Amino acid sequence: MMNQMNQTDPKTTPSADQRYHPSALYLVQLDPQSVVDGVRYDDTYLADEIRTCGTMRETCPVCGDGHLQLVLRQKNVRIPHLFCLECTRCFGAFLEDGTPALIE
Repeated sequence: MMNQMNQTDPKTTPSADQRYHPSALYLVQLDPQSVVDGVRYDDTYLADEIRTCGTMRETCPVCGDGHLQLVLRQKNVRIPHLFCLECTRCFGAFLEDGTPALIE
């Protein structure tokens, strides 16, 4: 008798394209005061000692000029988020089902 546990059904096994196709992130613009400790000057919000952790594949949905930077929790950062160096906007990232993509 053949072991059914070791066989895969090609109809239910994800193809290489499906396995390596990254999920889309849904971006929501956040008020910088809600995610980072800083000071508002006129229409600018300034924060000290914020380090980005890397460049993401997503581009800014507002300016479209640069790839977003990942900002994880740190001394002045209350909520992990994505940041655009070009237009200095903050974004929350969510999966298709509404689950936050960046875990605290």
